[in-house]
Amino acid sequence: MAKKVVPKKKKGPRGKKARAAAKLERQWGEEADEKEVAKSKFRKGKRRLVNAPSRIKFKSSSSLKKAKFSPLDGDELSDASSSDDSSVSSSDESIEENIVGGENRTLNFLLKNIKGKGKGKNKGKESKQTAGQDFEEAYNDDDAGADAGADAASITNSSDYASDDDDDDDDDDDDDNDNDDPQSLKDDNSDEIELGTIDFDCNAMVPKGQSPYLSHFNREPLPENEEESADVKPTRSRPTMKKIPLEHLHINRNLIVQASSDARDNYEIENGNGNNKESSMAMNLFSHVGKDLAESWCDVNAQAIRENSDSSRENKNDNENENKPNGVFSDLQSALYPSLASYCDTQITCMNSSNREGIENVLMLHVLNHILTANQDIKSHSNRIRSLEKGEEDFDTEQFRDQGYTRAKVLVLLPTRSTAHQFAKAMIDMMGEDCEIEEEERFEMEFGPPIIAADDDDDEENNNDDADDNAIQRRKAVQKEKGKDWLELFGDDVNPDDDFKIGIAFQNTKNKRKLKFYSNYYHSDIVIASPLGLKVATTNEDDEEDVGDVDFLSSVEIVLAHQADVMIMQNWDHMASVMSCLNQQPKKGTGIDFARVRNYLLSGQAAKWRQTIFVSRFSDPHIIAAFNRHTQSIAGRVKIRRKVPSDEASICDVMIKMRQIFQRISCDSIATQGDSRLKYFKDKILPELLSSKQKHTLIYIPSYFDFVALRNLLMKNDRAQYHFVSVTEYARVSEVSRGRARFLQGRKRIMLYTGRAHFFMRHHIKGAKHLINYGLPEHAEFYPGLLNMLTQNVGGDSEDALLESESPVTCLNLFTKYEAQCLERIVGSKHSERMLKNENKKVFLFNS
Repeated sequence: MAKKVVPKKKKGPRGKKARAAAKLERQWGEEADEKEVAKSKFRKGKRRLVNAPSRIKFKSSSSLKKAKFSPLDGDELSDASSSDDSSVSSSDESIEENIVGGENRTLNFLLKNIKGKGKGKNKGKESKQTAGQDFEEAYNDDDAGADAGADAASITNSSDYASDDDDDDDDDDDDDNDNDDPQSLKDDNSDEIELGTIDFDCNAMVPKGQSPYLSHFNREPLPENEEESADVKPTRSRPTMKKIPLEHLHINRNLIVQASSDARDNYEIENGNGNNKESSMAMNLFSHVGKDLAESWCDVNAQAIRENSDSSRENKNDNENENKPNGVFSDLQSALYPSLASYCDTQITCMNSSNREGIENVLMLHVLNHILTANQDIKSHSNRIRSLEKGEEDFDTEQFRDQGYTRAKVLVLLPTRSTAHQFAKAMIDMMGEDCEIEEEERFEMEFGPPIIAADDDDDEENNNDDADDNAIQRRKAVQKEKGKDWLELFGDDVNPDDDFKIGIAFQNTKNKRKLKFYSNYYHSDIVIASPLGLKVATTNEDDEEDVGDVDFLSSVEIVLAHQADVMIMQNWDHMASVMSCLNQQPKKGTGIDFARVRNYLLSGQAAKWRQTIFVSRFSDPHIIAAFNRHTQSIAGRVKIRRKVPSDEASICDVMIKMRQIFQRISCDSIATQGDSRLKYFKDKILPELLSSKQKHTLIYIPSYFDFVALRNLLMKNDRAQYHFVSVTEYARVSEVSRGRARFLQGRKRIMLYTGRAHFFMRHHIKGAKHLINYGLPEHAEFYPGLLNMLTQNVGGDSEDALLESESPVTCLNLFTKYEAQCLERIVGSKHSERMLKNENKKVFLFNS
């Protein structure tokens, strides 16, 4: 039998250059030039010359060569004034800096990567070429001599949130490539560098002052009798709020910032120069953010900085430094971040479609920085305790009190699953691409856009395809008319469910970061829930009045109620119930290490260290009352709201020519305003409606309680009980359709239309000619929307219809002094102030 000949395996080319050339030849089918070969031998992800950030630009300069590295003196780097080259080569020394964990770390600067590693004959000229690939930092070129030393020294800093291993392999690769052309390195990095969006080097940040996390949570508990202590200022339930001038921050002049005495120091600027990035309070606090999170923040926040909403600068896109916001925050974010990072109770009621992204980004930065900082603090202390336990000497455990009864630190309240999905996706983007996500598919399935299954029986339903397509097109057209804000909450592409709760845990290791959805509440860092979902989770099934298991909320340090204006339309009582369950003493003590629980928690003062943040599109009495009642932070309070100029009031959007009458109703207190309003309607308005037999009258009622009272009034009236229909959020679709048809035909003279029905459904009421706003709408855009629905021609050929068409459209608005916020958004700040303070005049007329 013949012996089978096995062909020998063909050997590939040897050497890096030969393999790179062969690889390029397989890809492109042609000879590779020398430049491509030189670039291909550097593996992706390895450092070139120095561990440079991705948002830097190379330039030919000698500023780095002249820099001198000196140790930190307090919180700042000393000026680098020496121009001797020997100072660089001999500056391989250790520098200590304060980090968020509360300990000092020693950082060895690998200056050989910057200076160049040429030896012997090549040490002079060749090493200078390598060092000539300098950095163009975000600071001014005039300060390059002093800043380059500090910036380059911070390049090799490890992250504040996870200890990175020394990259010895990377240094070896750099040693092998010392004799390569520096221009090839520059070309290889050119595509990556152009992707940078913010001209700021996060590695060059030097923490200034004490970490805001440590300065807030390391405070000693307040004494039982606060007045006996001279060192601690007594806290008041409602501190005095004063306006803060913020001209140096270049924010919109219509924005008003009010702060208590404890929170005013957060807005003081060290040299009185708001354009100086080093002196702004926001930049000082941002210097304590970890490097990884800071770099991700710069990438995510680039669009908000370019738009720079609510800025007072004349030219937002000017390239001059004095007309640009600093490289990290927009002008509005510079006003928000000091209060957030200092753990002040903050009420933000100035959000709109233009600045929403910027506000959400700065909120996300604060939440993630708090969680990662706290986890790193606990991890470093745990390592320290383990090392001390190996020794025989005793140690004091008071210095290691760094946690609460449970792990949950942040509670985020959101109205719908779609908003929770947006919040979580933004959090993932800010964590970076290297973050590993667990249970993401399940999260997308339950919180993401609904998935519409395709039909398999195509042959049987081909005849109905055209009809279905037309129905879908009509549905999309109707939904588009409801507005963009409605589509974001209740459209077909989002999940509008308002009963949800989910726990999220963070895990940081030396090699990777991990985010896990659907973690147990007691093992979660963040709990994202709706007020309804959390109310159900903390209520016993047998007795709804009895509070269930709320121990996982006992150590919450930050409460963020985002889009509170939407939650007002759901059921605000759930919000009050949730806020009352926070920071209670736990009933179960399983798994609690009391030796590491903070002292203020043991003293029952957790609410005074908790930060509460309310974010809304507008100010409302419900939000103001909840903020005043449930905020007790020792760091103080900050409120940011917006004045409404007359030309930006919603009344300017009314397109129909009509007379709009505003009638102020006198009342003694906010508790009696409903009765006063009902009495005025019963005595003044209802008799005229019945006597004139006026048809096509739409009565808009914002509050459901007022609707019930008015409906009962009409039901008890013999003349009115058969002449009105109701459209509410609880009515069936058939009832709403039948009532709208009868109102359009004139068979029913009056329609009662609730505010929540309009918010959730956005009905376009046809046939309405006369509008009575029983109360002013909470959402300012509802006012012009309701008035623009009115029509002169109600339809019909009868004599009554022709007479009705000849009469003009009318609008009557009833309001009290307790609706000042709603009135301000509709008519503007100046007009509302005059309408509320004028005691002699109660009727006001506006013509459109």
